[in-house]
Amino acid sequence: MFELLPGLGVRLPGAAGTLRFGLDERTTAETLAGLGPLRPRPVPDAARSRTARWADIEVTADTEELDGAEADPTGPVLRSVVLSRGRSASHVPGGTPVVLADVDLFGYPATEVLEALGDDLPAELSIEPHDRHGYLTAVTLRATPPPPPAGRRTRAAAEAAEAERALGGYQYLWTTERDLWQLHESGGGHLVRRRDAPWTHLLICNDTLAQRITAEMLAAGVDVVPERF
Repeated sequence: MFELLPGLGVRLPGAAGTLRFGLDERTTAETLAGLGPLRPRPVPDAARSRTARWADIEVTADTEELDGAEADPTGPVLRSVVLSRGRSASHVPGGTPVVLADVDLFGYPATEVLEALGDDLPAELSIEPHDRHGYLTAVTLRATPPPPPAGRRTRAAAEAAEAERALGGYQYLWTTERDLWQLHESGGGHLVRRRDAPWTHLLICNDTLAQRITAEMLAAGVDVVPERF
């Protein structure tokens, strides 16, 4: 059984040990060799990559040189692990368990796997096929979540900046008029409403701005009304 450990690495079957993120290149190769003979496999954007096979699972360990403050003086370190079984296997369950949070990722249809994981799907995990039809054929666990595409980063930064600019217009909610407002718990979040008109809520269309306003109100000690069922 392979066990995915977000933030740590991948525990290998038998006595092969654990591919821990941050292992130097030599230790990574030695650990991976516990599964079987190694072979190099070029991977874009990775300094070095080695692959071994265990039953129907191919394991690829990618080591990379780190930059800046993360740089390791020993050289490339383990940054991601890929477990795959070939795209042609998408119509059948896997023979070797690949487990995350007690869920066998290759053992059940992709839709059932994702439903079982729910909110436990970590940002460091990528899955294939991306359309979620059939059975999963590959999973990649990274030391850190992959960065969003450049365009998405730009949009996110612009939305965050817009929210910060608009935040000043709502300061009265947690300063001068703090005693006139409440936060109403609803669906795991909060709605802003006046004390003297609890049947109405302040409409804030920008989700990022709404989260910032809620955080400021909570920090200022604005009353919170529990959700009633």
